[in-house]
Amino acid sequence: MPALPNSRLTLLSVCIILLLQVPTLGAAPSMGLADTRLNLAVDPSVAVIKVGDKATINLTLTSAGVAGQVCYGEQGFPDSGFTLTFLPQCTPVQPVTTTSLIVEATPAAAPQNFTATILATVGNQTASTPLTITVVPAIPAWIPWLGILLFFFVIGLALVVGSPRKGKAKMVQTGQ
Repeated sequence: MPALPNSRLTLLSVCIILLLQVPTLGAAPSMGLADTRLNLAVDPSVAVIKVGDKATINLTLTSAGVAGQVCYGEQGFPDSGFTLTFLPQCTPVQPVTTTSLIVEATPAAAPQNFTATILATVGNQTASTPLTITVVPAIPAWIPWLGILLFFFVIGLALVVGSPRKGKAKMVQTGQ
């Protein structure tokens, strides 16, 4: 095998080194940066709350290569009728960070169904997940109607079954 001149050998060495540094197709480029990921999950993802009651939603943030403090927030809840409490609101990030969200449907909340977004923010990174809330009346709708019907039934029964003798006896006594 003939010897290669030094310039060709140097060029071939540089090409091999450069080819070894190029990432393969489909692989993430490695530039010395840490892989950072945030993933937020809620349990349950659908909550049914009676007006005046509370529901506790468990939030789990999994993170890789993230440092700092995570703060929780929301988007999409109605402007009135709900009280939201994150316990804790902000906390240092762990590989798995858990917190609770307490959602209270105050008496001002109307029966409705909506989907809100729960947010977890660490620095300039944000993870989000949907939360579906269904608000139902505190008492079933048929109970007030039953009360109204019962009221009219008792009044009607009193008018129909009432004793006419007592009424006539009073009239006779006052007429003498």
